[in-house]
Amino acid sequence: MKLSPIFSSLRQHPHRINQSVLTIAYRLLVLVLVISAFSGVSVTAVQAQEEVQWSPPAAVYFDDTGQIVDQTFLDTWWSFQILIGEPISKEIKSRVRLKGVQTKNRVVQYYENVALVSTYDDKRGEAWNVVAANLGTWAFNEDANAIKKEKLPNTGSCDGMSEDDCQYFDNTGHTIKLGFKGYWEANSGEQLIGAPLTEEYVAKDGWTTQYFQKAVLRWKDSEGIVPRALGKEYARAERVSTRKATQPSDVPLYDASLFYEPVVTPVGPGPIQGGYKEIVVSISQQYLWAYEDNVLVLETYVSTGTAETPAVTTPTGNFSILTKLDSQTMEGTISGQYYRVEDVPYVMYFDNLGDALHGTYWHNNFGTPMSHGCVNLPMDVAAWMYGWAPVGTPVTVIA
Repeated sequence: MKLSPIFSSLRQHPHRINQSVLTIAYRLLVLVLVISAFSGVSVTAVQAQEEVQWSPPAAVYFDDTGQIVDQTFLDTWWSFQILIGEPISKEIKSRVRLKGVQTKNRVVQYYENVALVSTYDDKRGEAWNVVAANLGTWAFNEDANAIKKEKLPNTGSCDGMSEDDCQYFDNTGHTIKLGFKGYWEANSGEQLIGAPLTEEYVAKDGWTTQYFQKAVLRWKDSEGIVPRALGKEYARAERVSTRKATQPSDVPLYDASLFYEPVVTPVGPGPIQGGYKEIVVSISQQYLWAYEDNVLVLETYVSTGTAETPAVTTPTGNFSILTKLDSQTMEGTISGQYYRVEDVPYVMYFDNLGDALHGTYWHNNFGTPMSHGCVNLPMDVAAWMYGWAPVGTPVTVIA
């Protein structure tokens, strides 16, 4: 499954303030630990967490069209859903002719804009496991009279244009250029759009249009590139059944969130030194928890020392905030290398060796060791903590 990096990493949302709701995974973890306690079975937190394994769905149901996309086409649909559109038919067996492979019955499913064909048995490489049927060629033939009236050139040329802006296809004698070329390349063009059958032109409806073997692309300045709904057109013309199916009990309703691994934050150890307020930092998890009256009030990813040498290792142990500075220019020499960082904000020293909690404006890579030994905090977290934690607040750093 190709997943969009879009969006689900905690490093994109590195902190949570006043979080009172445990994640589902953590609730399951707690349940496993409670059950094990009563059963006499020893289960570590890591073992329990391994019981909660996430995986994307093998199939999803679309309520609007009443159709299912399963493993045959789910990967392809997820990766190129804007081009493909929603499913409008169930999977059917149909005799399909494809260039370079044997003509035979194959699994086909119709979508709003294309028809996908399974070619898994042809062993042409993973990229060719799914291709689109030649609905663009069908539309070109259906629209032949209207296209003829446009008096389009029989061939195209890339003369004067760079390879980045124009591509010529020997098999059809036509080109794709600029925006259509970029869209073609971004959407597995050879497998799902095919070679161009015409040059692009401005149709009477105002859309810049180009026919391809497997699709028809259209562009307007106010709309961007929009594929023509050839799947719907072909299904209607050829009387392909688009009857809605009932949602199976074991197939979830499509939701984009199903394809992103749920965020499971590290579980805090609770206050260790027993102070009314306490800050706990975990080096192994690169995480910080802040407690007030035994209640978790803030948690965040942090960056501790890189630990390449003892000089850049964040010390473990029980400490407390000794000194607070609104801002400070930090400079010095470590392992023979001079450093100077100006106007470091919200500095809270917790030992006499120069180790501090402080705001960090020069990187956003929290969750990864980055510092010379200090505890790097996101800027908004540092501002909040600076106002929340008085001098004397316990700071506990665990491995």
